[in-house]
Amino acid sequence: MHGFGLSVSERWLVVLALFGMAIVTPACERAEVREHVVPKGVESVPEQGQTRPAVDPPTTEATPDPWRAPAGWVHDPEPRPMRVATYIAPDEAGPVEVALTRFGGNVGGELANVNRWRAQMGLPAIEPADLESAIVRFEVPGFDGYAARIESEAGVMLAYGVYERAGDQTWFVRATVPDAAVADRIEPGVREMARSIAGLDEDRNGG
Repeated sequence: MHGFGLSVSERWLVVLALFGMAIVTPACERAEVREHVVPKGVESVPEQGQTRPAVDPPTTEATPDPWRAPAGWVHDPEPRPMRVATYIAPDEAGPVEVALTRFGGNVGGELANVNRWRAQMGLPAIEPADLESAIVRFEVPGFDGYAARIESEAGVMLAYGVYERAGDQTWFVRATVPDAAVADRIEPGVREMARSIAGLDEDRNGG
């Protein structure tokens, strides 16, 4: 065999070629690994001189609720469609469900809201001229509020609307009870919760 018939110089050329391939092959493999470190379509490396936009770290602090529940009322954690929260108010005639909702804008205005509530209680709509006698207004900087007590054979609805100017949104606090006696007992708490959204304290600001 004697070197497969190759001369000494030819054998040295073969050795050098094999040595060169041994160097190039690992380098190519390392380059291929580096190329696939970042999966395509997941993220891109910024070009030189560029930086990634800053991302705020997630916060663990919950935004406090803008309302205050009266003493003795219990929050019901069960989700309800359209509601921000539901509370159960104790009463001698049985627990009363109080609903808190929120919508963007003024939701059609006071007259539309009152007439919708009246329809739910089986009553006819009122005319614009009758609105002021059907609601009681309250106002503080940044908030416009009103209350309606709607009585019918079906029961009594206690409804408060609070328009928040800064957020252009309206909060509603409502409860429907079977009769006027229950409404008289529950109404102070419904009023307290609604007015607390506007930052009103019943003890300091009157009823």
